[in-house]
Amino acid sequence: MKPIPINEKLVWDTDIPPDAQTNEAFRKWYVKRVLTHGTAADIRAIGIETIRHYFPHLYLPADIYDFWLWYFNEPSVQKRYGNLNAVPETAS
Repeated sequence: MKPIPINEKLVWDTDIPPDAQTNEAFRKWYVKRVLTHGTAADIRAIGIETIRHYFPHLYLPADIYDFWLWYFNEPSVQKRYGNLNAVPETAS
């Protein structure tokens, strides 16, 4: 997995682990943080591929989950990034 830039303003309540780029739990947590508290610039920085990779494993607020589910189910997006078969039907 390629490195993702970490916006330190989004991790105000935790320390960035030294192995942040290889620590899957931290990366998953950070992607969720970007989707719930980040800006469009933060989303661009981590990239749609990274979001797509972690999305099926994230528990997000319903409105955020519904938006990304809609986005990843668009035909042109599915053609580029693949189908979200592994996504649970409801957000928790």
